[in-house]
Amino acid sequence: MIKVHTQFLSHFKELAATDEDVFELDRPLVSELATRICDRYGPRMQAVLIDPDTQELNARGTMFVDAKGRRICMADPLEDGDVITFMMGIAGG
Repeated sequence: MIKVHTQFLSHFKELAATDEDVFELDRPLVSELATRICDRYGPRMQAVLIDPDTQELNARGTMFVDAKGRRICMADPLEDGDVITFMMGIAGG
């Protein structure tokens, strides 16, 4: 079992009513983290987090990055102590 820390910014922070949380995961995958987040914060969070057509992380106007600033996807592995940030994308060049 691993612990993963999350940071919620912008709309994710509003939906979670917190700016951070910790999740214990049996399987160290982003897909399990996404499931746990949706279970904890409900259908409104799931609507923003998960693309209903692909069941992948929603790429429309959202960003999910690890502590090194890399985008993550459902199949990515996680390690104990990882920090994942959930934010709305910023338009511009």
